[in-house]
Amino acid sequence: MNILEYAWTNFSSVSGADQSRFRLILSATAPRPTLGLEGDGFLAKIPVPRQEKEGVVSVQGLFTDADGQGWATLWRLFRASLYHAAFHLAHGNLKPLAKWAKEKERFPAIFTLSLLEDYRITLAAREKWPGVMTDIAYANLVAAMRMPDLDDIESRGLRTASKLLVALWGVAPAKAGRVEEDQAILAITEKVRGMVENSAEDPENPLLLKAANLIYKQFDKVVLPQIPAFPHTEAHSGDSLFRDHLEATKGKGKPRLAGALAAIGVEGGASVELPDEPEFKETFTALQDQFARRKKVTDYYSKLLASTRLNGIVFPDGDYAGFLRARAELAGPIRNIKNQLLAIKNVADEEPGKLSGQVDMPMAMQVVASGSQRSDVFVREEPILKDEAWAILVDASKSVSKSSLEIRGIATCLAEVASTVMREKSRWGLFGFNDTFQLVKDFDDPYSIDAKSRIGGLSQKGGTYLPDALAVASRALNSRPVESKYLVVVSDCLPTGYAGIEEELAEKIKETGKMGIMLVGIGVESPEVKKYFKVNSVLSTPYEMMKFFTKAYMELSGVGEA
Repeated sequence: MNILEYAWTNFSSVSGADQSRFRLILSATAPRPTLGLEGDGFLAKIPVPRQEKEGVVSVQGLFTDADGQGWATLWRLFRASLYHAAFHLAHGNLKPLAKWAKEKERFPAIFTLSLLEDYRITLAAREKWPGVMTDIAYANLVAAMRMPDLDDIESRGLRTASKLLVALWGVAPAKAGRVEEDQAILAITEKVRGMVENSAEDPENPLLLKAANLIYKQFDKVVLPQIPAFPHTEAHSGDSLFRDHLEATKGKGKPRLAGALAAIGVEGGASVELPDEPEFKETFTALQDQFARRKKVTDYYSKLLASTRLNGIVFPDGDYAGFLRARAELAGPIRNIKNQLLAIKNVADEEPGKLSGQVDMPMAMQVVASGSQRSDVFVREEPILKDEAWAILVDASKSVSKSSLEIRGIATCLAEVASTVMREKSRWGLFGFNDTFQLVKDFDDPYSIDAKSRIGGLSQKGGTYLPDALAVASRALNSRPVESKYLVVVSDCLPTGYAGIEEELAEKIKETGKMGIMLVGIGVESPEVKKYFKVNSVLSTPYEMMKFFTKAYMELSGVGEA
């Protein structure tokens, strides 16, 4: 089971929205979900379970053993965050409460708004998606179990907000603490539940504003230092309430889970069970395979960059919607290039007498550099299919952001063409760089939804450590057991980051050439590429880059046009 496909399908289904209305980013580094608006669309960044060390996995700041029980907990939390975000897209409407919150004390107003909206959208989704409510209730319970004894919180404002949070969602511990305070909190949340229940489908309902005033009133003359929110929901401020592990709670969780289900109106909560699901085993196996593959690749590339100044290996966050949007925006040019490629026959299928065979590399390099239409670059006329590997290195540094071109658009175009033009035996890799080396598609990876989502996750930031990235890419390419190797560098060729970096770039280019690697430089709206690469072109649109890349591939690989 592919985790990204699972998340994409389920989020689309529960939210009821097509890809043009949202971006769903799966992040291996984000500690908490973040939700918000982006232009006219919705942006959700959801943490995915990750391996912290051998035998330990985590999500949303919770660490568990990497076994069946631990994984079942983390997977339910991941699903709950996915569903919660989808509820916001399907049912969210903050305008009425946002108007109410104007000119009110910031943290109490945000807490009130967040608490009511999260509860309202859950009730609004309840009828259509009853099957996902167990995960929501379970995630609420786990969050409450990660909290300290709320009676020990010294800040009255934070203690009040925390108790309102767990009481509304039905996961408050059943114990004798500050009795009078707890009874008052319970009475408030009972009133609020009724008000929200009657306004779940109508965010304009005056009952919702009455509920907001009732909650906000609890913070009169007290300070709220932070905004408590469950870890599977969006964070609004620094949050120090949740432990990174669960205490032993054997036999204690079931009654509170029943309360959590009852709080959102799910019947039969007292008898609910949390059975093992086949999905747990499937996803656990898939994640273990992904962890193993990622560790192997990371270890390999970490060795390659050990002698460089790069700050580590990075896998861009999975933003499949970002890729789809970039591809849609450039669909015309991409289709145009692909149609041209479809007219090119496989060399092995050509008729005798057609121009084909072993390429005279120096001659071909001159042809590409000059942009001429010469075809006398073959030294042997016999049909062959060359064994070759191509690496595409794309500048994702902050300096390129000054260009009118977006880096994910460039990478999308080149990847789409590379996936079409490369022969069956050929291999290609796509990498980004700034002050890190970004693994988008390794040579042995398929051009899958994962690789495409990493293209969508590329962003322009950091320094331009071009010589260091060139060193890593060329070393990786040189290790491929193939006859011919080509490295395409897409950059403004304005290296920055440390003293002497320009001289370092010139030296690395010489070293790469000595490895027998053919270098092609594509200048992103910058003539600086001419200073460093003999085969070069200054281009200003993704379409021009695709055309140049295709031309370079056909002439350097010895593919003639039909």
